[in-house]
Amino acid sequence: MFMITRESIFYINLRQAFLMSPLYANRLSSRTVLFTSVPDEYLDEGKLRRMFGSHVRRVWIATDTKELEELVKERDEISLKLEGAETKLCKLANEARSKSLKKGAASHEEEQVGMNNEYSVSGEVAARYIKPKDRPTHRLKPLIGKKVDTINWSRAELQKLIPKVDAEQEKHRSFQAKKVNSVFIEFTSLVEAQAAYQSLAHHQVLHMAPRYTGLNPEEVIWSNLRIKWWERVIRSFGTTGFVVALIIFWSIPVAFTASISNINYLIQVLPWLSFINSIPKVILGVVTGLLPSVMLAVLMALLPIILRRKNCIPKLP
Repeated sequence: MFMITRESIFYINLRQAFLMSPLYANRLSSRTVLFTSVPDEYLDEGKLRRMFGSHVRRVWIATDTKELEELVKERDEISLKLEGAETKLCKLANEARSKSLKKGAASHEEEQVGMNNEYSVSGEVAARYIKPKDRPTHRLKPLIGKKVDTINWSRAELQKLIPKVDAEQEKHRSFQAKKVNSVFIEFTSLVEAQAAYQSLAHHQVLHMAPRYTGLNPEEVIWSNLRIKWWERVIRSFGTTGFVVALIIFWSIPVAFTASISNINYLIQVLPWLSFINSIPKVILGVVTGLLPSVMLAVLMALLPIILRRKNCIPKLP
C-alpha cells in the first residue's frame, strides 16, 4: 500500500507537470473540450458563449457527415482506380515504345515533337503504341456488369462527384447541415478549458456529459457523436446484459472443449461414442491432447473480437 501510494503521488505530480508544460499547453487539443449529449436547445453558438463566458475562443458544432463521408469515400476509391489505370497504361505504353525503338522506329527527339504537336491530349500519346482493346478496363458489376474503359469512366465519374463533395462540404462549413448532439469548444487558455471540463455544465443528469479534453482528431469516433443521453443509457444496459449472457453461455463451448481431453469418461457417460475406441491411438492422442488446447485458444481469441464488434469495450465518442 505504501508503494502504491508513493507511485500514485509521483504519477499525479508528473501528469500535472506535463499538462502545464508549454509544449502541451500551447496545443489546440489541450484548450479544446468536447461536450457530448448536448440538448438541442444548446446547439447554438451564442447560447454556448453566454454559458461559458468570454473565455470561449471558437465553437464547432458537430454535424451529420454520413452522406458526405459516403461521397468522399466513393470519390477516393474512383481516384485510386484512375491512378492505378493511368499507371498501368503508362507501363504498357512504355514497354511498347521500347520495343518499337529497338526495331528502328523514330528517334526520341522525333517522338517528343510528335507528343507536343500531334498527340497533346492526355491518353493519345499512349494510343501510338497501345491498341484501344489493350487499355485498362473493368466491369461496373462483378461478372455481369458492363465492361467500360477505366480511365474514361473514372474521369467522367470524378467530374460528377467532385462538385457534389464541394457543395456538401460547403453546407457543413456554413452549418446548413443537420446538427448532432456534440460540441467542440476552444478556450483561450488551458486553465479555462480545465475549469469548463470539471464544471457542471447542465442541471439535468447525463446532459452535456461525458466530456473529453486533449483529444486528437484521429482519436474521435465521429459516428458516435450523434448519440443522445437516453441512447447511451440504453446501450449501457444492453451491453451489460449481453456480457452477462455471454459469460453464462460461453461456459458451454468451454466445458465441451475441456471434456474432449477426458474422452474415456465421455464414453462411459455416452455409450454411443464407443466407436472412438476404434480410432488409432496416435490420432486419439492428438485429439485428446492437442485439440482441446487449440479449441480453447480459438475461443479465447474470439471473445475480444465479439466484444469489440458489439462495442462492449469502452471507446472514446
